[in-house]
Amino acid sequence: MIKAIIFDLDGVLVDARELHYESLNNALAKFNCTITRDEHLSTYDGLPTSKKLNMLTKNKGLPKELHNTVWQRKQDMTYKIISEEMEHDMRMREVLGRLRKDGYRICCASNSIRESVKMMLLKKGLLEYIEFIYSNQDVKAPKPSPEMYLKCMIKAGIGPKYTLIVEDS
Repeated sequence: MIKAIIFDLDGVLVDARELHYESLNNALAKFNCTITRDEHLSTYDGLPTSKKLNMLTKNKGLPKELHNTVWQRKQDMTYKIISEEMEHDMRMREVLGRLRKDGYRICCASNSIRESVKMMLLKKGLLEYIEFIYSNQDVKAPKPSPEMYLKCMIKAGIGPKYTLIVEDS
């Protein structure tokens, strides 16, 4: 019997694919580096920003010394878009509310940074239903490594046999 549900954030609880694409390209534009929507979807989507930047250095010659600046610009743009464009998701609030009412422990495991995860969940009106969050900052190896899921299960005190993971990847 399932006792815990671990939700991915991007693409499951929140549709943030376009947000990440826009904020990264905005941050890169100052340095004459961009990625196409196809490149984003086929190569960069779902990865932590630091990994994307390393790949951009290899694939497009983005100077490594710009990584911190681009990373910060990307985060600033992400927060701006979340603040200005995200709204409560009543359908997902109902789903999570019902799951909590039925006794499921609900967690979120995301390759985004912790602050972005919390901000998106708050703007969507979902944070109150999530018992705890693990972000890419809480693990040594981000997804697809299972470390984040295992940490969720350990914190919940519930084994894999009793845990459902909802992912879009």
